[in-house]
Amino acid sequence: MTSQTVPVVPAPLTFEESRLMAQSLIKKHQVAVVLLHWFNAIVWALELMTGSALIVAPAYRFMPNWYLTMMQEMAGGRANLLRIHIAVGVTWTIVFVVYAVFGWRYFLHAEVLRKEIGLEGDDFRWLRIRILLLLNRTREELPPQGAYNAGQKLYALLIYAMVPIIMITGWIMAFHLIGTFAVQWAMVLHFVAAGMVVSGLMIHVYMGAVFPEEKPAFYSMITGMVDELYAYKHHFKWWREVKLQQHEWQEGIENEGREAVLVAKRADDSNRAGAARIDPEA
Repeated sequence: MTSQTVPVVPAPLTFEESRLMAQSLIKKHQVAVVLLHWFNAIVWALELMTGSALIVAPAYRFMPNWYLTMMQEMAGGRANLLRIHIAVGVTWTIVFVVYAVFGWRYFLHAEVLRKEIGLEGDDFRWLRIRILLLLNRTREELPPQGAYNAGQKLYALLIYAMVPIIMITGWIMAFHLIGTFAVQWAMVLHFVAAGMVVSGLMIHVYMGAVFPEEKPAFYSMITGMVDELYAYKHHFKWWREVKLQQHEWQEGIENEGREAVLVAKRADDSNRAGAARIDPEA
């Protein structure tokens, strides 16, 4: 397959093509992205465990008494539980700021803004058709998707909209910034924003870790790689972009090799011509 033969739209694959593509791996995530993903997962697990145990008012708490008691005993008291929650949140904020400052060009701009949340026309068509398919109202094929499908992009948009709210309100509550009125509103916004993230997180975890079709996406957050067959079927536009880049790189290497051979041949011809002038009988 050359750059000219890379299909523009998905085409049916033969058994042999599917077998070969299933054995070929494509890099989807950089190491920094994988590390940040699992750092986030650990942070959210700790923050949800401690945060849910800090809500003790009968009108608002949603965890049973035994859980509240268990968490307070494990932390050595409610005050320590609050300190752990704040310490993890502060660490999370600092890491994100460092990531944003030093990873803007290679990760935030290239990975997040372009691939992860950049909605296109095919994404809106995908959402419409996906809903109709769930309602059994259409048999239309889903349009090709990029590195992330439209559902994943919407979840990412929710995350990136709520994360700044959670961070800012967390700092206001933790250090009593601005004033009492701000702290009171920060508590409400913090709870609502975290609740919205958790509602999407449950679907995200199910789709990534349980849903059979998305298992390769889950493992890609460990290895950074997906098999080419999965990429072709679920993220065709991204697969095509990767294949074109690979062929462009390969053609560049081949052109450099041909140029090197021509330069060597010219040098050899020049040396022979010079030798002939010095020794006409040679």
